Amino acid sequence: MATQLYGGTLGDFDSSDNMAKAIENAFSQMRLSAGITTPLPSGADAQDMRLLFLAVARGVIAYLAAHPHAFQVQVALESSGDLSDGQVTQINAIS
Repeated sequence: MATQLYGGTLGDFDSSDNMAKAIENAFSQMRLSAGITTPLPSGADAQDMRLLFLAVARGVIAYLAAHPHAFQVQVALESSGDLSDGQVTQINAIS
């Protein structure tokens, strides 16, 4: 599991856990849901589309980082001696 948000790069678009690839996957699924069965561009033809996904991913991450006060995070703690382990149980966006 990733410990931080990562927008991605063209160089690691398909080989790393990144938000831009997740956006591309969601876009592909939305197209299928809308009945669009032609595949997304691949190879060199995909560069402009992937640059857009990278820009969106990096913009979202920058926006979230600049607005941490917009979220409330609830954590359940389990104490064991001097150490505590926690698990996020809920994240709410404040509207």
